[in-house]
Amino acid sequence: MAHTSPVLAELTGAWHRSLLVEGDGSRDATSTVTWLQGPTRYADLRQAADRPHPQGSRSLGDLSFGQLLDLARQEGFAGRLHQADGAFHWNRAVDFAPTSVPDAGVLTWRGPMLMETGLHAPYTEHWLPGAGAGLPCAAVELADPDSGAIALLVRTRTWFGYARSRPEPLPAHAPLAELVAGAGDLGRARQILDCEVSLGRVVGHRWTLHRSTLPHRVGRTLAPGLVGSAGLLLADTGPGGAPYARRWEVTAAEGRLDALSSVSGSSAGT
Repeated sequence: MAHTSPVLAELTGAWHRSLLVEGDGSRDATSTVTWLQGPTRYADLRQAADRPHPQGSRSLGDLSFGQLLDLARQEGFAGRLHQADGAFHWNRAVDFAPTSVPDAGVLTWRGPMLMETGLHAPYTEHWLPGAGAGLPCAAVELADPDSGAIALLVRTRTWFGYARSRPEPLPAHAPLAELVAGAGDLGRARQILDCEVSLGRVVGHRWTLHRSTLPHRVGRTLAPGLVGSAGLLLADTGPGGAPYARRWEVTAAEGRLDALSSVSGSSAGT
């Protein structure tokens, strides 16, 4: 079979990375990396196999400084994917570990596998398809006018990804671990890490978070609920760990909005 490039419409669904080869030849075949692609919006979460799993935390406030440093090893981002000049470009509207290097690569089919070759950084990634293609496939971009945060919600079949920014963006000139290490106090370290990229599955009307940059969010339900034609309620967690329904304004949408609601009424549960 000839090595051909996909078009964007062929990428919808869940993709799991099986191999990363860095420019120096180092290889990673153990990290858990999942990329969810909607019509154009996407979410991507990358976590090392040996990452700690803090048990029983209700919020970032329950974690020690060492545990916060461990969280800084993760990567997660979401935004919009577009194809131009023979390459794919992942715009990162939300980025857990910001970088100044543009995220772009060339994708080619190798049988059912996708091979990604970096444009601005020397790497190769192998992506295997999951059982996530097909309908429903939809996404929204969201804004919180009170805090200034933005968010994305992407659904592709039974998979969903949710990404929520920090109220204040971080500089991209230093690695996240360095920013956390130099935070000066626990409060500032927690503010730096208060960015959520979560992936989960939809079973019936229940949207359960299975993996997240924030340990206390794992096992929670997202419970999205539409509010009119321009609002969305999502189940969130307050600074002390208490659940609450957070209202977002829908600023952009693709696909059917009703695919992004677990309830038929006007409220989201916790």
